[in-house]
Amino acid sequence: MKGKKIAKMILIILLLFTLVITLFSLRKIYLNKIRPIKDKMSYLEKLDRNNESIKKKVNIEKNKAKNIEKISEENIIEIEKLEKIVYENERKLNGKVIYLTFDDGPSIYTDEILDILDKYNIKATFFVTCSSNTYEYKKILEKNHTIGLHTCSHKYSNIYSSEENYFNDLDTISKLVESNTGYKSKYVRFPGGSSNTVSRFNKGIITRLSNMLKENGYEYYDWNIDSNDAGGANSEQIYSNVIGALQKNNRDVAMVLMHDTKVATRDALENIIKDALDLGYTFSKISNYTPEVHHIINN
Repeated sequence: MKGKKIAKMILIILLLFTLVITLFSLRKIYLNKIRPIKDKMSYLEKLDRNNESIKKKVNIEKNKAKNIEKISEENIIEIEKLEKIVYENERKLNGKVIYLTFDDGPSIYTDEILDILDKYNIKATFFVTCSSNTYEYKKILEKNHTIGLHTCSHKYSNIYSSEENYFNDLDTISKLVESNTGYKSKYVRFPGGSSNTVSRFNKGIITRLSNMLKENGYEYYDWNIDSNDAGGANSEQIYSNVIGALQKNNRDVAMVLMHDTKVATRDALENIIKDALDLGYTFSKISNYTPEVHHIINN
C-alpha cells in the first residue's frame, strides 16, 4: 500500500515536472517566435494605416488638380512629397519595386492602358513624344502618373546629328507638355536608350548629351527589363519576357520598358500586373526619389 502511494506521488511529480517544462518551452517559443511576429504585424498594420491616411491626402491634391484648368507645379510637388512618404513606408513593407514605363505615346491605346492601371491602383511613367493625342498628357497627370520626355520626333537621324538638334527636339516636347498641363517634366529617356548604337554616325554624341542633360537639370532613365514589345513580341511573349525576368533576377528595382503604342502591350498588361503583385512587388512611378537606372553608354 505504501509502495503504491510512493509510486503515485512520483507519477504526480513527473507530470508536474513535465508540465513545467512544457510551459517553459511554450513561453520560450512565444517570446522567440510568436511575439516578434505579432510585434512586426502590429508595426506593419500601423504603417498601413499611416499609408491610408497619406493616400487620402494625395487624393485631395489630385481633386484639386482636376478643379483647375492647368495642374500647377506646386500641386505636383505636394503630391510627390506625400507619395514619397508612402513610397518609403512601402519599401519597409516590401523592398521590391517595379516601375512600368511606357514609351512613344500617347496613342489610341493609352486610354485603355490607363483604365487597366486604374483598376489595380497602379502608378506608372509615360515617356511621351509629340502626339496628336495631346489631351492625354493632362489625363496622365490627373491620374497621378508621371510624364517623362522622349523627344518630340524620335527621329534618330535628326536628334543624334548634333547636341543643338537634340535639345531643340527635347525642348519642343517639353513645351508641348507644359502648354497642355502646366507641368514641366525633368525626366528623360533617350530614344533607343543611352546604350544605343544607332547614334554612332556621330561619335560620342550620347556621352556628351548625357552630361549635358545633367548640367541642365534633367535626369535620364533606361531600363533593366525589356518587354520586347517594340521588337514585335505578341502579348504572351511580352508577359513571359517581363514575368520571366522578374522571377529570374529578383531585382529590388525593376524598370520595365514597354510602349503604349502597342496593342499587344495593352493585352498583356493586366496579367503582368497580377503576377508581379503575386511575386511581392510594389508598383511605383518615377519621381524625385527614384534610383536612376542607366545602361553602359556605347557611344
